[in-house]
Amino acid sequence: MEYFIVRQDQSITNPIIPFKTDLDDTFVCSSVFGEVIEKENAVYLDYLEKPRRIVSDDLKGLLVKYEDNLEFTAIVFTDVKKGTQRVHWLMDIVKKNCISDETIYYPDGQIKELVIDPKKVELDCIFQVDGKKESFTIVNLDVAESMLRRPYLGIQLQRVKLQGR
Repeated sequence: MEYFIVRQDQSITNPIIPFKTDLDDTFVCSSVFGEVIEKENAVYLDYLEKPRRIVSDDLKGLLVKYEDNLEFTAIVFTDVKKGTQRVHWLMDIVKKNCISDETIYYPDGQIKELVIDPKKVELDCIFQVDGKKESFTIVNLDVAESMLRRPYLGIQLQRVKLQGR
């Protein structure tokens, strides 16, 4: 099986940016309002990496078809000045300790090239890998292909190297 890192497309220069939200790792709530300011020509992306992993309603619908153990918390992005609201979802993903010894690191501890051990992934289609300084959302080939067939905005996929290959 092949795996891919899901990243927010950094080439999109005008995404909405949530602020005035308390979305740290200990955040637990049934739903939350996240205030945003829609600048001119602002774009709502289907995948945001920061402040936490946030997906659009459409992308959530696809992901739950592949993985039933994902948990989501509704977040309503609100622009008070324009009077607009959009539902997105905070994603809570299973964490896997599957980083291979073949992973290459920069001197500061960040991962230069992620290599995962496919034996430790088991049958999960969507999971999170935590490095020393960063974490990655990983999807298998089936999920990646389904994502690419749809007109999602703001998502990049990067192939992950597998141990021994």
